[in-house]
Amino acid sequence: MVGARSGTSREDHFEEKYGRNHRLKPEEKNIESDSMKDATQTLSIGSVLIATVTFGATFALPGGYKADDRPNGGSPTLAGTYAFDAFMMANTLAFICSSMATVGFMFSGTPMVNRRSRKFHLRSSVHFMEASVTSLTAAFALGVYLVLAPVAYKTAIAICVVSPFALLWKNVDYWKRWIRFAGPLLARNRPCWTLQEFARQFVWSILLELWPLVIIFCWAAFANTGTHF
Repeated sequence: MVGARSGTSREDHFEEKYGRNHRLKPEEKNIESDSMKDATQTLSIGSVLIATVTFGATFALPGGYKADDRPNGGSPTLAGTYAFDAFMMANTLAFICSSMATVGFMFSGTPMVNRRSRKFHLRSSVHFMEASVTSLTAAFALGVYLVLAPVAYKTAIAICVVSPFALLWKNVDYWKRWIRFAGPLLARNRPCWTLQEFARQFVWSILLELWPLVIIFCWAAFANTGTHF
């Protein structure tokens, strides 16, 4: 990253620990397999809980339903509004991503699947679970806004502003590492270059973490243009 041309590395220690061509020793394979199994058991609980919550929220919509004796009886009262369409898309994305994460955790925790596939499923499932948390946070804020905005607008806005702190807390460790890395970067390169690198990492992190929000609010805007498939 900083353009260094050489470095120091005790490759003999690496070779002794991991074996030729990065092959793990049999006992280390067992340790890695047990670690993936433990991680899968812990993370799958969260993904199942998110899927359960979002499934229930789909049939307990904010604003309730229209009476049967009215036109389109039984349909959601707030259907067709921007916030409602965004809420439904957020809830749907949370359910889909958490369900995909749950299936991936099932594969990653199964010893019958080869180790490389288990690692792939574990990493992808963690990403889907993070996306489901982002979508669930958006669904919560939008649901509260739909209920409170007509009677307590300031409170509704305050809740929408506070809700993203859950997403910021999720990335605390990532940015703590980058802050510790700032010293070596400044020592090796100019402050201007370091700031540019931090800005690039910040933008990339935002896109990677918040892509569900782009889908949620873009779909809500499209759904309210009157365009139909």
